Amino acid sequence: MKIRFPKRQDSKRAFTLTEMIFVVMIFSMLVGAMVAIQLFAMRVYTLSATKLTSTADARQALNAMRDQIRSANVIMVGNYSGGFTQVADGQPQVGNALAIQYTNAAATNYLVFFKDAASADNTVCSISNGVTEVLAKYVTNSVVFEAEDYQGIVLTNYQNNPVIKVTLQFYQWEYPIAMVGDNGANAYNFYQLRTRIARREK
Repeated sequence: MKIRFPKRQDSKRAFTLTEMIFVVMIFSMLVGAMVAIQLFAMRVYTLSATKLTSTADARQALNAMRDQIRSANVIMVGNYSGGFTQVADGQPQVGNALAIQYTNAAATNYLVFFKDAASADNTVCSISNGVTEVLAKYVTNSVVFEAEDYQGIVLTNYQNNPVIKVTLQFYQWEYPIAMVGDNGANAYNFYQLRTRIARREK
C-alpha cells in the first residue's frame, strides 16, 4: 500500500523591501514633478495677471482720451494745477494736461485730462463740469501730452488739427513674487503705453 503525502503548496511571492523602496521613490518623484509643474504654472499666471491688471486702467484711459480727442472741436495742451493753463505760443506744446472743447445741442463744454501730481497714487484724471474721475493710477511721468505735426515734431504754437501724443509710464508692485527687504529692487514692474491721436476733420 502506497502512502500519499499531500502536495506542498508553493508559497505566494511578495515584494521585497528593495522593490518597495524603489516603487516609493518613483511615486515620490512623480508627485514632486506634478507639484513643481503646478507651482511653475501659478508663477506664470501671477506674472501675467500682474501685467494685465497693471495695463487695464491705462488702456481704459487711452480709450477714453481717444474717443474724446477724435470728436473734439478744439484741443489745447497745457498744465493743470487747480485749473487749466494753456502752453504759450513759442513754447513746446507739452504738458501734464489736455483741454478738449466740444459742443452739444445745449452749450459748449470743456473736458480736461490731467496728471494729478498732488495725489498720493499719481493718478491721471478727467474733470468736466466740476466732476473729477480717476482714469489711471501709479503714473510716473509728468509730461503726458504733446502736440505734434504729422512728422512727429513737437509744435511750438497752436495748430488747428495737431496730432496728440499720449504717454503713460506707470509702475505696480509685482505681488506676491516680489522680494521684500534689502533685495527689493525687483519688487516693482514698470510699463509704458503710448499712442498718437488726431482730431477728425469737421
